[in-house]
Amino acid sequence: MNSPTDITVLVCSSNASIARTLRMALRGIGVRFVHLAADSQQILDGFISAEPHCLAVYVDGPDKDDGLEMIRFVRRSEKSPNQRIPIIAVSPRRDFITVNAVINAGGHEYVVFPSSGEALLKKVTAARQTSRPFIEQPDYVGPCRRRRSDPAYAGPERRITSSVKAAS
Repeated sequence: MNSPTDITVLVCSSNASIARTLRMALRGIGVRFVHLAADSQQILDGFISAEPHCLAVYVDGPDKDDGLEMIRFVRRSEKSPNQRIPIIAVSPRRDFITVNAVINAGGHEYVVFPSSGEALLKKVTAARQTSRPFIEQPDYVGPCRRRRSDPAYAGPERRITSSVKAAS
């Protein structure tokens, strides 16, 4: 199911023109099944009718943004049909605050908009093939934020053991 023709994407944006632009970009790279949603009810309807493999959510900024609310709805709501679905945030902003807000909301990947269909497809593929564990905590629901996959890296455990050795 790595072919774009086999992927179903639910595009979430309260801005209809941006949603149509994202749909055109996805269809331009071969994604045949693209459905649009403008709010949480349409997201629920999209899950029922389309059974998407991933979500592409338009995020305009870090403050009071419909896109971030859509990500939070999918990740944290009891009504969400699939809290673990891969989410790709698409945004015209590339500042640290916005990217961090998307990561904290539970997004898998981030694409700066406008982008090529090929760049969008790479992010869709990366989000679908992620091997990062899924975290469910009171303050965060989403993929593990750590990207380091080196088995020799012990992470925080390494720092704890080195500080214990230094204290001895």
